[in-house]
Amino acid sequence: MPGSASTVRKSSRSVEAAGTDAAGVPVLSTAPEVGTLPATLRVAEVFRSLQGEGPSAGTPAHFLRLQGCDVGCHWCDTKYSWDPAGGGERTVADAFAALRALGEAPLLVVTGGEPLAHPGVDRLLAAAVGQWPRVEVETSGVAPPPLAHVRLHYLWSPKLPSVTPRWAETWAHAERFMGDPRTTVKIVVGASDHDDALRLVDEHRLPHERVMLMPEGLTDEAVREGARALAPLCQREGFRLSPRLHVWMWGAKRGV
Repeated sequence: MPGSASTVRKSSRSVEAAGTDAAGVPVLSTAPEVGTLPATLRVAEVFRSLQGEGPSAGTPAHFLRLQGCDVGCHWCDTKYSWDPAGGGERTVADAFAALRALGEAPLLVVTGGEPLAHPGVDRLLAAAVGQWPRVEVETSGVAPPPLAHVRLHYLWSPKLPSVTPRWAETWAHAERFMGDPRTTVKIVVGASDHDDALRLVDEHRLPHERVMLMPEGLTDEAVREGARALAPLCQREGFRLSPRLHVWMWGAKRGV
């Protein structure tokens, strides 16, 4: 029940929470000190750039890409982050220090891979909200949100049937994600996906104003063409259109 004592159970050493939100997600009261966290995570890469997608597009950001994903999206542009044995092992403190060494940024983007599949991600996020004014987690939604905090924002990106055989699993925790008012839904939409996107949004009763549609594409031309096709749907249904600024500026490259 909201307000009751609760503990996040995602990892061997849990994060204490003050209670739960309306959807049952543990609410963090005080961020722990980074040095007290023993968690290690498999990290694909760290870099500093501009957030290219979602509600914070254009914002200077630190990126922490975690290694490992088995969702299997056919158009994924970070397949190098799929292998759970890839990347390198780092403590939370080491990862944060590496990011700070790149220069300051007001935003931390925790991405993947699939970050919510990582044991210990609750401890990572709990520490991150004490270090950055805004933390965004880019997730498919195959696992539920591990905790909530006023500075923690989920960019939930459920998949459409054409994308992966596991698409339905990415919608399974819709109520948990949408119970947090800071969650934004970001759906990657291909040329043949428009009807499925609208159907699934309405089946799950997602408020249209909290949904962003993003065109599929790995080139500037493909993204532009997809955006033009999505514009009438966004105007008619009240969705927002997400850019892919990094593709526009640098193409499909790592570290941007």
